[in-house]
Amino acid sequence: MVSLYTFVLHVWYFLFSSLYFIVPVAGIALNGYVVFQLSKIARQNLVRFETSSGLPLFGMSVGDSICLFAQLSQAVFHFAVKAQYTDQYNTTMLDLFCKADLYLMHSTSAFSVWCWLLLSLLRYAAVFHPLKYRTIWRQPRYALLLIALACAILETWILAFVSYNSEYRSCSEDPDVSASSLQATHMTDITLSYVIPACLRIFLDGRVLIHCRNPFKYHRESLLFERRHAISVGSCQRYSNGYDAIRSATLTLTGSETSMRRRYSNYKKKNAVLIRSLVISAFNLICNLPSHMLRALWTLEIGQEVMSQEWMKYVEAGSQLLYFSQFTCNAFYLSTTIYETTLFSARPVLIATGNQSQGFCKSSAFSQQDVGNDDTTRQAESCSA
Repeated sequence: MVSLYTFVLHVWYFLFSSLYFIVPVAGIALNGYVVFQLSKIARQNLVRFETSSGLPLFGMSVGDSICLFAQLSQAVFHFAVKAQYTDQYNTTMLDLFCKADLYLMHSTSAFSVWCWLLLSLLRYAAVFHPLKYRTIWRQPRYALLLIALACAILETWILAFVSYNSEYRSCSEDPDVSASSLQATHMTDITLSYVIPACLRIFLDGRVLIHCRNPFKYHRESLLFERRHAISVGSCQRYSNGYDAIRSATLTLTGSETSMRRRYSNYKKKNAVLIRSLVISAFNLICNLPSHMLRALWTLEIGQEVMSQEWMKYVEAGSQLLYFSQFTCNAFYLSTTIYETTLFSARPVLIATGNQSQGFCKSSAFSQQDVGNDDTTRQAESCSA
């Protein structure tokens, strides 16, 4: 019985450990496909690519690929350490590897989180400030450069605090660094790389969700179209007889009803795109949460008070695997949905209501040949990305 339990435990450990290799490889392949597709779209219409969510998605996919490659390198490193393949290298080389690998992992991970916030901002602007959104030009490019620079500077503490621990044969914090400095640095990093962007994303995506799922929005749009046709029918044109006037009014009203039926038929599709994009955004936040919570518990030195050391080891492994699985899931979603709906969808319909204009959540997909048409309006992230 004991031998069977040991065998099952070893099989489970092998399968679980293999995920540290399978997940990064799958994520890198999917992200490579996303980068290829976005590059092809950029070659077709560079201006539209840079002024839409295409550029942030491209940057996020590149960052995720680097992060997954760093995770794969870390997994190979630990395997080599256990197999004692690293004994031929001196401590300085291993120390440099730990610094560079963890620095790339943390900086690109933070970059990905802030890219998601940038996409949420574009969605929010498309819905609530469509006039300003239509004037976007170089802002996404400048925002990406600012995010990349800020993340690169923010994670420089790793280069100073992380080193190779020859006793435990792993990458860890330098024991010469004081505990207070480590606590302050870790909590600042958690706040800036997760808490602040997560709270902003929840607020912005929540506003967009409430606006686009408003049950009275469709009725309001219907009234606006009816009012427009009621004013325009026969207002500036004379007809020779009553039959022509009735015929013109009938055609106008029939056309409006057909248009409204077409809009209503796309209503569920539009909301489905919105829900999918917001669900993957929420999934991204949830995958990040366990790892950051566990990191905060260890930083504040209250982890052992919450659970035993044995359970904490399994929770830590699961949270780390969930943390890096998000990049693979993001890449799968991007490769199948987001890059099509964001770059091939129309601008939001601008409806003047009182003293302001609002963009309705509209998602009508174009084919790839429509990307190069100059007379097609630029896309809106109101219900996409």
